[in-house]
Amino acid sequence: MTNSKKLKKLITLDIKEFSNMIPFSGSILGLDLGDKRIGLAICNDTRSISTSLKTLERGKLLNDISFIKNIILENNISSIVVGRPVNLDGKPGKKSQSIRRLSEEINKTLNLPLLLWDERFSTHAVEKILISELNLSRKKRQKIVDSSAACWILDGAIKTLKNINIDK
Repeated sequence: MTNSKKLKKLITLDIKEFSNMIPFSGSILGLDLGDKRIGLAICNDTRSISTSLKTLERGKLLNDISFIKNIILENNISSIVVGRPVNLDGKPGKKSQSIRRLSEEINKTLNLPLLLWDERFSTHAVEKILISELNLSRKKRQKIVDSSAACWILDGAIKTLKNINIDK
């Protein structure tokens, strides 16, 4: 073996594996990666509630990663959940491969456990809530839909993590 260390696997599709990779408590960052924007959400240390944090207008990849890194440092983030586009049949969607590549690039710099989590219907569900319950205009929805979708994604993951930890 050469001087380079074998890299520990940090990206997974399996929530049980992710649960074993992360500390029992601590904040998790949720990301909804889009072509134009990145939605960010965060959960509290006890992982009982997730909150929309911010929507980042996409720029150069290194600038986007630097912004995410600052959020991680400011909020003592222990791991990341990224929305993964999945078709109705459960198979990866068209954008799934590009999301995985982008997640790998993010992870090279941030070096934190990362879960690729099924994001089926997240944006659609959030849009429906923003229209029917909050009656927000299209312009107002556009400003918060991505961070709200990140929150929806993260919330699904932390609820599942809670159930896994109860079974341990």
